[in-house]
Amino acid sequence: MRLLHHETLKPVCPACRQTGAEHPLALEAGAVVVEGDVRTGILRCSGPACGKAYPILSGTPILVPDVSSWLAANLHLVLQGEVESEAVESLLGDALGPDAAFNVVRQQQSTYGHDHYGDVFSGGVAAPTGSVRQALAQALAHLPAKAGPSIDLGCAAGRTTFDLAAATGRPALGIDLNWHLLRLGRTVLDDGHVLYPLRRSGNRFERRSARVNLPGAALCDFWIADALALPFAGGTFGYVSAFNVLDCVSRPTALIAEARRVLKAEGGLALSTPFDWATHATPPNEWLDGPAAARAVLQGHFPAPAGAPASGTAQELRLPWHVRLHDNAVVHYEAYVFLASKKDVSSGHQAA
Repeated sequence: MRLLHHETLKPVCPACRQTGAEHPLALEAGAVVVEGDVRTGILRCSGPACGKAYPILSGTPILVPDVSSWLAANLHLVLQGEVESEAVESLLGDALGPDAAFNVVRQQQSTYGHDHYGDVFSGGVAAPTGSVRQALAQALAHLPAKAGPSIDLGCAAGRTTFDLAAATGRPALGIDLNWHLLRLGRTVLDDGHVLYPLRRSGNRFERRSARVNLPGAALCDFWIADALALPFAGGTFGYVSAFNVLDCVSRPTALIAEARRVLKAEGGLALSTPFDWATHATPPNEWLDGPAAARAVLQGHFPAPAGAPASGTAQELRLPWHVRLHDNAVVHYEAYVFLASKKDVSSGHQAA
């Protein structure tokens, strides 16, 4: 955890936030800090009736309302050391089989790693890269310029977090609940090293490794946090992005409400979705059934100022989105990119 981000963003207790309280999280004495980066330690709620503790593991704070449940499901991934040899990784993958958690993780890392960082490598893979980065570039071209930090909800492997920092010159934070994807971005941030397994076919992977020096890295950080329960006070961020996250959460409308809550006055939101709903992520009764439904929810949270057109604070784009599965399979989506800005609905002045 970068001290810059802790001091700038002033995180609050996510458990207390659920009750409407915004008690700051203080870094306890004894934390291991290396060149302004807290590698391990404890953040504790300052609320007198709470005092809940949140661990910082491998440089990443775990800021979710139910820390115990997240650790029970993920601690084995946190503690699992990197397999340093590609040959050993391949042996483990073959021994465990394609349906084992070890290989499911590698398949996810392959898909996200290729889209986020495939441009670092030349040759060998024909599938397009950078769909998520193109969505961000298009969004920033349409959103109003806004000073302030940015938050990248569901950042996955984190490339758009680096891009946000580089584009704005302000601190950018990537959050996700998925440790094995977040650690791809964390490795780039901490070590200047892109490292992920690229699936070629079946259960055969090829390790991709390269040194990088990405623009914006000095202003980036990555935390484990829930997009539906953000550990921040209202009005913290100038930009909020959420690319292809809406159909990956249990309550899409809650994500939009949280995004609006943490936006600064005149702040800008960019979110995308292919409306590719799955019941394991989102119950059918929570689905936003197509662009019109999403548009209606957005306009409810980002209504136009008095005298402006009904769609005055919301725009939308359509962009191609490519998801590489392996050498012979690429899924092509059309993603809707929705843009909104936070303004006062009564007078046309910015909202607090």
